[in-house]
Amino acid sequence: MRYEEKWNETCANKKQKTSINASPGASTPPSSTNGHGNEQDCASQSTEATNARPDGRKKEKERLRKGKDPISPTSNLYMDAMENLWAKKKEMEEMKELKKERNDERIALEMKRLEIKMAAEKERSDLQRDQLELKRRKEDDKVMKMDLRGLDERQRRYYEKMQDEIISRRFGGA
Repeated sequence: MRYEEKWNETCANKKQKTSINASPGASTPPSSTNGHGNEQDCASQSTEATNARPDGRKKEKERLRKGKDPISPTSNLYMDAMENLWAKKKEMEEMKELKKERNDERIALEMKRLEIKMAAEKERSDLQRDQLELKRRKEDDKVMKMDLRGLDERQRRYYEKMQDEIISRRFGGA
């Protein structure tokens, strides 16, 4: 059927689609001396016209899904904004990490300072305890060396009792 005269005429009379870059001479089919060449020319022109057509919605959506979209100004702005936000997020995370490290260092220094303060406090309390013990021993020695011969009966019993308590405290109940 493709070699039929009717087919060749239909192809020749068919209105050609024009593309953006087509010249006025390109839209008219060239005449061929051979009957077979006209059919091939018609087929090649129709494929050129098809290739020059913009993609439909379905193909455009498919390309967007696959990420093969030619960069349009709006999507480029979107991508720039997203990259900017991502960079800011990374920067904020780095700042938080830096602050955390500084905070950890500050806490470590504070802990050392508190340990030193606690050690000094303990040393001071030990010193106070030793001073109180020394004072108590002096008082105990004073009571133990006291001459009970010149005292009346009541005072003598009081000091004897005190001496017994001192002895029991120092020697554990002896």
